[in-house]
Formats: sequence, C-alpha cells, structure tokens
Amino acid sequence: MKHVALGIVIPVYRSTYSVARLTKDIQTVFHDVCTWHIYLIDDGNSEDTVSWLNGHCTGPHVTLIRLKQNYGQQNAILCGIRHCQNCRYVATMDDDLQHDAAMLLTLYRTVEEGYDIVYAVPYASSPPALRASSLIRFAGSHMRDRLFASMLRLPNHVKVSSFRIMTGELAGEISQGASGFFYLSAAVFRRPRKAKTCYYEARPRQYGKSGYTLSKLIRLYADIIRFYSPLGPYLTSRKRRQAMLYEERTFQPSQPAAIMVLGGSNCQLHALMRAEKEGYRVVLADYTDEPPGAHYAHVHRKVSTFDVPECIKAAREEGVQAVMTMGTDQPVYTAACVSQELGLPSFLTPKEALAVTNKKVMKQILTDHGIPTALYRLIDHTSLPEDLWTLTPPLVIKPLDSQGQRGIFKCQGRKELLSHLPETLSFSRCREALAEQFYPSDEITVSGWVKDGRLTVLTVTDRLLYPDPVHIGICIGHRFPSVHMDRYEEIADMSQKVTCAFQLKEGPFYLQLLIGREGIFVNELACRIGGAFEDVIIPYLTGFDILGAVMDLSFGREVTLDLPKDFRADRIKTCAAVQLMFCRSGTIRRCTPLSELKKLPFLLDCGYNYEPGQEIPAAQNATARFGHGVIVGDEDTIEEHIRQFYDTLKVVSVTGDNLIHRLYPEK
Repeated sequence: MKHVALGIVIPVYRSTYSVARLTKDIQTVFHDVCTWHIYLIDDGNSEDTVSWLNGHCTGPHVTLIRLKQNYGQQNAILCGIRHCQNCRYVATMDDDLQHDAAMLLTLYRTVEEGYDIVYAVPYASSPPALRASSLIRFAGSHMRDRLFASMLRLPNHVKVSSFRIMTGELAGEISQGASGFFYLSAAVFRRPRKAKTCYYEARPRQYGKSGYTLSKLIRLYADIIRFYSPLGPYLTSRKRRQAMLYEERTFQPSQPAAIMVLGGSNCQLHALMRAEKEGYRVVLADYTDEPPGAHYAHVHRKVSTFDVPECIKAAREEGVQAVMTMGTDQPVYTAACVSQELGLPSFLTPKEALAVTNKKVMKQILTDHGIPTALYRLIDHTSLPEDLWTLTPPLVIKPLDSQGQRGIFKCQGRKELLSHLPETLSFSRCREALAEQFYPSDEITVSGWVKDGRLTVLTVTDRLLYPDPVHIGICIGHRFPSVHMDRYEEIADMSQKVTCAFQLKEGPFYLQLLIGREGIFVNELACRIGGAFEDVIIPYLTGFDILGAVMDLSFGREVTLDLPKDFRADRIKTCAAVQLMFCRSGTIRRCTPLSELKKLPFLLDCGYNYEPGQEIPAAQNATARFGHGVIVGDEDTIEEHIRQFYDTLKVVSVTGDNLIHRLYPEK
C-alpha cells in the first residue's frame, strides 16, 4: 500500500454494527482531509462475527487482520501499529462508538502541531449515569494515572487513554522494542515525550458492555509494574519478558476492490476521481479514444456503454465487484444487466432499469397508475399523419432510449414530425419513437434518495432551457431553490407516487416535471445522479454525500440517509446555480484558465469540454455544451455571483470574438 497520512487501529472483540458505523463515520469525516486507512484487528472473534465484519466493513480503506485467539486489547493494538509502517500518524480507537470520529479529527489537527502523541480523555464532568456505569474503569484509570506519574514520571498535565494519535516514528519505535507483556502508554513514556491531552464530552456506550473487572485491573497494573518499572528485570524472567505477544492467522493481503464506471465524460468525472481517491481499482468503459475520465482509471476498456454484451465481457475479464454510472440515462440499464449477469450487487434489476430508461415502458407505467403525463403515441416507419389525429400540434418527437436531447424535435405539424422520424431513430436502438403533444410549461427537476420505498426529496431545481424553437429540452442550467417551491407539497406528493408506481426500493431518484396551466405532468424519470452536477450541489446544500451513497450501494453496502428528522428541501436557505455553458459555433483560440475561475470564492466546481484549437458546433443537443460552473450564494448575492462568473469567463475565437453565451447581461 502506498504511503498514507493516517493509520487508524481499531481492536474488535464481539462487535459488529458499531464497527460498521464507526468506519462509515471516519470516512465521512476524513474523506476530504487526508489519506487514511483503517486496520480492524479481529481479537479472536467467532467465525460468524468475522464473516459479518468482512462483508460489511472491509473496502479499499479498511483491512481486517485476524489473530489466532483472543490476545487482549493491547496486543491487538500492537499488531495494528506494526501494520502502519507506511503511515505518517497512527491512531487507536475503541470499537464501541464511545470514541468519536469528529474527535479523531481534532487529535489529527493537534498532533500536526508538533507533538509526539496526543490523547483524548473525557471531561471529568461527564454525565453521572455514564460514570456510574463505568465506576470500576473510572477508578482503574485513576489508579493508572497515579502509577504512571510515580513510576514513569508522566507530566501532571497529561492523562492517557486508549483514544490517541502518535507520530509514525513513535509507533515504529515502540512496536519494534515490544516483547512479552505490552502496554502502549507505558512503552511510550519510558522516556520523555512531547505529549498533550485533549478533552471531550464522552458519549454513553451504545453497543456491548465493558469487560473490565476489579481483578483484571489489579492484574493489569501488577504486570505494568513487573514489565515497565525499574524492578522489572528482577521480578520477571528473561524468557517471560521475551515471550511472543501474539500470532496472526495466515491470510492473503486483499487486492483493491475493482469498480467499473460506465462513461468517461465530464458527467462521470467525479465518480472516477472519487473511486480512484478511495483506493479502488477503477475500470472505465467508454468507446472514445481519450475520454477525460481515462486519466483517473487504471484500465480503459474501449466499449460502448450501450453495448451490454461487451460491457459484461469487460467486467468479467477485469474482475470487477461493482458497476455504476451517473449523469446519463442508458448506462443505468447496462449497469443492471452487467450486475445481474456477474452476480454483483445492484439497486435495480434489469426490468426495473428498463422501466426508467425506455420511454415506452415508462409512459405505460405512468398511464397505468393515473399519473399525469403529456398525451403520446408510439410511431414507426409505417405511421401516417392521420395516425396522430389524437394529438394537437405543436408536437414533440423523441427517441425511446437515447440521451443528451439527441433526436428530439419540436414540430408544428404531423407531417413535419414524421419527416424527423429517420433522424430520431438514428439515435435509438428501437424501431419505434415517441410522439408527444407539446405541453407549454416550466420544467423542474426533483433529486432525492429512496430508502425502503420512501423518497426523501433533497432538491427541487428549475431546469433552464436553451432558447431554440426546434431543438428543445437542451438544459443550460439548474437553479435552486425553484421558483415553484410554493407548490412543494404537491411536487413531493407527485414524486412519491412515481416512486411507488415504479416500485423503487432504494437508490438515487431524478424526476423531471412540467408545471403548466393544466397542472403538474411527469416528463421523465431516472434512477441516477443528475447530469447537472447534483453530486456537487446536493452535498453542499444538504450534507448528504449522494455520490458516496451510490458507490456504497453499488458494492452492496448499506446506506444511511443521515439528515435531520425535520429535513425539508423547501427550508434550505442557501442558493445554487449550475451553469451549463454553451457557445456560438466557432474555433477556440484561447479561453480563461480554469485556475483563474477557481479563484472565485463562490465557485464550487467548474470544467471545460472543449480545448483551444477545437471547433464548437452549433447547439443542437447536449454534446455541444462547452463546460460547466457550480455557483453558490444566498438570495441577495447569487445573481451578482453569476454575473461575476460570466465577467471572468472568456472563450475567444480565432477571429477574436467572445463565443460564450451569457445568461445574464453585461454591466
């Protein structure tokens, strides 16, 4: 394993759910702080417990190390720190959730100030109920502190505990010198150290119970005197002092889990970056020669994300354990098919995935459940204008299974619509297309998460469209909060009805709604993270890491929707504006460096799809999008932030013109 900043050693004895929650909490706290790795030390647990831990707690950031029998907490810690030779800092924690991941971050920040070791100790004013339930351990800690002060001359301002962080050099020094009986803090203070104690409010034990008894504590402190006091050599034989401390089970170091990401464009870039950062072996499926995401993939398989058999073949050959996508529709179906064929976890079956990616199936389900949607008919090469007599122009023609607004046209008459049929079908694998009656309306997007069949709405955004009378539906931006938040209850109710109609159980939810004079109509449903960088704005607005949740779910891990009980999207006060930039057609000579844009304090994320020297085509679908910018602010500042963004952004053509389309007028 490559060098990491922080190794975290957690001895595990008769614990399961608390360990899973603790590893998840650590991931949440540290995923943007530093590189880290958790070492779970199985201290002689049953095979059932080990199997549970291996199934729910391991991953690219977690290693499970087994001991042959129960050797005790201190020896388990010693085993763990001997596996942390590549770590700049080494921390130890208990497995019962009394040691908090947020407090671990405080320890990490503190040890970086130049200390050898930093301890976390509960305040003396901890709740009486907690002290009463741990009276023996409390008394034992007091005895230990007195013993250390007299025997090892521990400074009065330093209190020790099993919750601590130390430098990698100190961890290596004490682990190399360990033999016979081992007690970490006693080994640390055999000579003076630069140490500090940080205090925190202890939490009641949520899982299990303490194994400490008075007799065990007496034996423990007797051993500390025998092995760490100046009298140790006279009290214990040399053979006893050098006895083996522990023995690990034979095991093969696990290889990084492999994940296949379908699609390597900027819409999937954050998934690839996240997977690579978290230590997965990243397999990219993308038919283009040099997609942006290839930089973050260990393997690039040049296969189309529409080609299910080839994706199955690639996934099997690469030995992937999970398949995922984001930002685009059709790979959702491919991911479900690959997962079913290879027996991998998936939150959708192929049948469910087809329903949310094929408009023929989707429209039928909506109709069967009485959910309002635009009037429609299916057409093919045999259709005649009179077959569309039930639809009143203007009309819209769409492929059943395409994406990126390709093959979508607004038509003023039935003959005009049928004239577009060959082009529309060229973007589809189906022999039919969808003809809809155009519904004058605003478009909004509902993003959420489904858990046990119940939808939590995370955001409701206005979907802003490119002003083209023929090539409709091309998104140029999302705005939060929506101007239709006064209809939030109606929007949330409609979204839950769609969840039930499609029998969705768990996973991401993305719904496009049309709001017009006749009410709210459902346009399209998708079970993915949206393509307007919802993986950026949803965590910022709500605190929910939706990308991490999709990744966890793809590996079959449980996802907890950690939101306040009273959470409602219409109560969020922060504003966000996702700019999906388009340009006039032309060849780019130069554009504002991304590094300059990223200096804007209100810009969360940005990226370009085109480079100098490339030609930008006319905007007929989403493939002509130049780039994106994610802007945040409040009600009073968001409009000015958007203007500042466009004032900074320049896309200069070979003729010297600024090609960028501005959503807002220049000052």
